[in-house]
Amino acid sequence: MKQTKFLILIALIGILIFSWITRFYRLSQPASYVFDEQYHVPAVRLINDGDQRAFEWWHGAIDGKSYHDWLHPPLAKYLQGTAMNLWGDNAFAWRASSAIFGVMGVGLVFVLTQLVFQKPRVSLLAALLFSLDGLWLVQSRVAMNDVFLVVWLLLAAIVYLLYQQRRQLWLLPLIGLIFGLALATKWSAAFWLLGFLIWEVIKLVREKNSRLLPWLSFSWLLVPAAVYVLSFLPMFLQGKTLIDWWALQYQVLSYQVIGPASHLYQSGPGQWLLNWRPVWYWTNYLGRNIYALNNPLLAWWELIALLLSLKVIIGKSASKLSNSLSWLIMLLLISLVPWLAITRISFYYHFLPATPVLAILLAYWLDKLYLTNQPPSRKLIFWALIAALIWSFWLFFPLWVGLPVSSDLAEIFYFALPSWR
Repeated sequence: MKQTKFLILIALIGILIFSWITRFYRLSQPASYVFDEQYHVPAVRLINDGDQRAFEWWHGAIDGKSYHDWLHPPLAKYLQGTAMNLWGDNAFAWRASSAIFGVMGVGLVFVLTQLVFQKPRVSLLAALLFSLDGLWLVQSRVAMNDVFLVVWLLLAAIVYLLYQQRRQLWLLPLIGLIFGLALATKWSAAFWLLGFLIWEVIKLVREKNSRLLPWLSFSWLLVPAAVYVLSFLPMFLQGKTLIDWWALQYQVLSYQVIGPASHLYQSGPGQWLLNWRPVWYWTNYLGRNIYALNNPLLAWWELIALLLSLKVIIGKSASKLSNSLSWLIMLLLISLVPWLAITRISFYYHFLPATPVLAILLAYWLDKLYLTNQPPSRKLIFWALIAALIWSFWLFFPLWVGLPVSSDLAEIFYFALPSWR
């Protein structure tokens, strides 16, 4: 038993080391801004300098030709600013905190999967699959908000499952605190918070346990709101008031509702599930590009795993497996469905909260394939699929980190679909 746990630990450490290397490899390249870094990094500089303009929306370009990001809550920028204070104002420092959180996300997927299925092999598979996710890799190597958001959401989901197992009431405000950190990173965390709240309220109503509703409301409404407001503490320390804070929230809401009408690389949930429309982040026009595109084999096999999971949920009565899959599908739905009602344009990176859930679903079905003894060739199929995923990862790796590639390779693989251009 101890030997088994030791081997699991060694395997997990190996996956985390692989994740660390692939995220920090040439992290300082390119030295110029990648995609929305042109907005995020100037905002981080303003915050680090204690400049009031960091929380003001009416200024023009402050850092050369680049505007600053006032559209998102500031927590991710504080973390990015801490890295810049440690390692200087350079491309490595801009992205270092994202890379660290990217590795953390892989580890949290292992923990979350273990809590859902209590099967170490499935948990290791989920962590491995997530480490091979191209979209997660790209977002872990750029100074944006999304990778931080997903880590907080995964942590909230983990503590929620611990609460379900132990029924310790102090865990509810802890979940609220984590959701507050997620909201202080990006407003779309509200999708998960609302989904969890509805899920838990329905559960309490079915159990006829309405006495917990006041405590749940305090924990998941007031606590996150307080954390969100406190995340703007540097703004208040600069002398700004709650009126200024409210005006900023109004401007953010106005932009999010109206926003740009269209964008060449915009996409929606249906395209996200198909890995159909990536976002072109950077190029030097000399055969080096960075695309926010998933590992194609991984994305399409995850879609098959999703369909198999839905079949189990629809075709069977209540069971432990059905309940586990239903909860995971709930996480997927609250990651995708709200975007169908959002009028502003959306991009593939908005799909990021759904990616760990899909990795977990695929890990479950791959493990089921491995355990099937009839015919014996199933295990060979399992290992062939894993090898194919790893091959696909390394094939597309240059497209995710900006390595030079030949035009022939790009045409055959990277732009195999017209929508990938």
